[in-house]
Amino acid sequence: MCFWEDDQVQLRWPDWAGGANRPSLIEAQANFKVFGACDERSVVHVRPPRDDEPLDPNWHPIDLERDHFERRGNQEAPWPDDRTVLYWWRYRDAGFWRRGG
Repeated sequence: MCFWEDDQVQLRWPDWAGGANRPSLIEAQANFKVFGACDERSVVHVRPPRDDEPLDPNWHPIDLERDHFERRGNQEAPWPDDRTVLYWWRYRDAGFWRRGG
């Protein structure tokens, strides 16, 4: 839909540019607001979501005031076995992104 490919490194460090995507995840989200795609050159590849692709009701763009991530390249914990815990909007109070005591 937005032409950004899920990249586990960029999900863990959303300010990381490179890997599967040229822009960082944070940049791609800002670009989507402007272009309707992760970057301007990808506009020709996007489409609206289908009826069987609903938006997760808890999804929200990354907000660095609210959502907590490790500093870029700083691995504070081992990679989780279940990489879906990297989806920041699913685990506000529990899971990989919870704040330490």
